[in-house]
Amino acid sequence: MSKPVYKYNPGTLTYDRVYISIGQRLWKLLRQLIIGIGMGVIFFGIAIYAFESPHEKQLKKDNKLLNTQYELLKRRIAENEKILAELQLRDDMLYRAIFNADPIPESIRRPGFGGTNRYEQLMNMPNSELVIATTRSLDIMSREIYIQTKSYDELAILSKRNEERMKCTPAIVPIHVKDTKQYSSGWGMRNHPMTGVYQMHAGIDITANSGTPIYATGDGVVELSDWNGNYGWCVIIDHGFGYKTLYGHCREKSALKKGQKVTRGQKIAIVGSTGLSKGPHVHYEVIVKGNKDNPAKYFMELSPQEYNEVLFISETR
Repeated sequence: MSKPVYKYNPGTLTYDRVYISIGQRLWKLLRQLIIGIGMGVIFFGIAIYAFESPHEKQLKKDNKLLNTQYELLKRRIAENEKILAELQLRDDMLYRAIFNADPIPESIRRPGFGGTNRYEQLMNMPNSELVIATTRSLDIMSREIYIQTKSYDELAILSKRNEERMKCTPAIVPIHVKDTKQYSSGWGMRNHPMTGVYQMHAGIDITANSGTPIYATGDGVVELSDWNGNYGWCVIIDHGFGYKTLYGHCREKSALKKGQKVTRGQKIAIVGSTGLSKGPHVHYEVIVKGNKDNPAKYFMELSPQEYNEVLFISETR
């Protein structure tokens, strides 16, 4: 039972009892209820924004851990990319150069990944940009590692063939040193001794007595054994691995036949003065992948001092 309520009456200077109707009581109760619910909603809203639930705390913790892991992964990818780039550079500039193999084109080493929908399935993931960027980096690295692995497989095959390659690489003087009189004309531009025309001399002339033996400078197969214009009687040997050698101004046609195999040090012709020649000598050329190179660079049988002297003469006469 509720307590009676009194109200002061200034006219009678007494307290009169106030009787509250049921409707007023209900309204008062409803008003208090509405105020209580409103305050509860306000405090609940404040609690939501001011205080995190255990589930939200765990989600934030997991998200922070995920971002940290991605950053570490990104850093490791960058470090591995640097190591891979060094391996690729060493492969092109050293390993492949040793075996006379062309560098792998950049377009193959650095493949592109086209297609706008390649990573579409990742776009709805949390931190999708980070996930896609990391996945793309891993895809590119996987492709580059595959290409590098194939390169090493190729180099392994080349290394097995290296012994054969070394036998085929031009490496000696085509006339015995004791039979050589002089290196009369070297590599480079010169006035032709017969025509007087200033032109490129793409070989080296080694003077010797007529009839002096000429030797193959590496293993190979005879490509030509016939008259060859200004070269006169000429022998050309295909050594494989991109190498060919030419021996011009022979005294007579060589007994070798086209397609015949020869070995380093085998006699292939004799010194003469046929073709456009001023005296007995052999005009010797080394052709590497279609480009003529200074033959003196391939006289590996000489001592270091002799090699330097011949190289100097070949480039100054």
